[in-house]
Amino acid sequence: MEDTIDYIKQFLLYGNEEAAEWVGYTRNEDDWEKYKLVIVPGDNLLTGERKEWTIPDFTKQPKAVKQGEIIDEFGEKTGGTWVIQEDLIYNALFLLSQAELTMDLPRDEHGRLACKDSALGSQGLTTIPVLDEYSRLVTKLLEQALPEQHFSKIYLTHDVDFLTSYRHFRGFLGAIKRGHFLDALKSLHMIENDPSYTFRWMHALDVRVTGAEEVYFFKASQGKGYDYPQYKLGSSDFNNLVEWLHDEDTIIGLHSSYYATEQKSYKEEKERLEEFLPRPVTFHRSHYLRINSDADLIALANAGITDDFSMGWSDQIGFRFGTCRAAKFINPSTLEVTNLTLHPLCIMDRTLSNRNYMHLSEEEAYYAAQQLIDKVRQHGGELVLLWHNSNFNPERYHKVLYKEIIDYLCE
Repeated sequence: MEDTIDYIKQFLLYGNEEAAEWVGYTRNEDDWEKYKLVIVPGDNLLTGERKEWTIPDFTKQPKAVKQGEIIDEFGEKTGGTWVIQEDLIYNALFLLSQAELTMDLPRDEHGRLACKDSALGSQGLTTIPVLDEYSRLVTKLLEQALPEQHFSKIYLTHDVDFLTSYRHFRGFLGAIKRGHFLDALKSLHMIENDPSYTFRWMHALDVRVTGAEEVYFFKASQGKGYDYPQYKLGSSDFNNLVEWLHDEDTIIGLHSSYYATEQKSYKEEKERLEEFLPRPVTFHRSHYLRINSDADLIALANAGITDDFSMGWSDQIGFRFGTCRAAKFINPSTLEVTNLTLHPLCIMDRTLSNRNYMHLSEEEAYYAAQQLIDKVRQHGGELVLLWHNSNFNPERYHKVLYKEIIDYLCE
C-alpha cells in the first residue's frame, strides 16, 4: 500500500520523486511539521487513528470541485506546512483503479457504464481533468514549476471494424440491395475504391501532425454477433495493408472482440493476431469500448498487454478517469500498481455524431473537440483521438471534421 501511495504522490507531482518526499499522508498532527504539505486521509484508507491501511469499500465518490477550476484556498497553512483536508489520495486511487467498475451501477445494453452514472459524469466533471487540477494545486503549494502548455504525446488511433465494405459476400449483397452495385464492382476491381478502405487518406493527414503516433487496432475474433464481419487474417488484402502500415512505422494493436471477457480470450486473440504480424502486440482497445469490470483490465495485463486505449465513455467525450495523462492501472482489489498503462481516450468520432450519444452537428462537434484539445494542451497531457476507417462516408460529416481537427493540431 505504501508503494501505491508513493505512486499517486508522484503522479500528482508530474513524476517529481523528490517533491513527492515533501508530501505527507497522515492524520497525526505531530508529524505534520516534517512535511511541506500534508494530505489528511479520510476514513476509507485508514482504520481509526492507526496507520493500518485497509482495502477501501469505494462507496465514497471523489468530491466535486468548481466547474473548470480548483480553488487556490483548498489548503490551509499550519505552521510552515500546507494542510489539505480533502483526501486527494483516495480520490486519485478511486479514479486510477477504475473502482466504479466494481460498483453496482446502471449499465447500458452492452454492459458499459454510462457517463451520467459515473463518479465524474454525475457531478458534471466530464471535461474537467480533476486529477490534473489537483496536480496543479499541489505543485503550486510546493512552489514547483508547472509543466508548460504542450502535448506530452498525441495518439491518432483507428479501430478497424471493417477492412472493406463490399469485398466480402454479405457486403456485396448488401450493396446490390441498396442500389450500389457499381460501387461494389469498383471495390472488387480495386480495393482503394472501397468506401471503408480509407487508410492512405488517413495516413496522409496523420503524418502532418509532428511527433504523433498512428495506431491501428485490428480484430482477431471469429466475427460473430457484434463482431461481424471479421476480415480474414492472412488474406492478400490484410497482408498488403499490414505490410504497408509496417513500412510507414505505424503501430498495430489488438481490437479485442465484443465477447472477450476472460484472460484466455484476450490471450488467444492476441496470439492469433500476432501470427500475421511482424511485431508482437502490446497495445489494445476493446470493441465497443467494452471494459466492463476490473477483471478485464487485470486479464489484459496478464495476457501481455502493456498499453490500453479503451478508457473513454462511448456516450460522452472527456476524461473518464479524471486525467488527460497516461497512468498505471491500480488493481482495486489488491491496491497494487500494475504494469498496464491506461491511456485516456479523449474524443471518439461516433460519440460526437451518433443519435443515441451526443448527436452534435459538425459545427458543434468541432467546437467541442477544440475545447477538449485545448484543455489537454493546457495540462501538458496526452491527446488520444479515435476515428474509424469506415466512418468517412459522405452520409456523415467526419471526413470534413477529421481534417479540420488535424488542421487545428498543425496550427
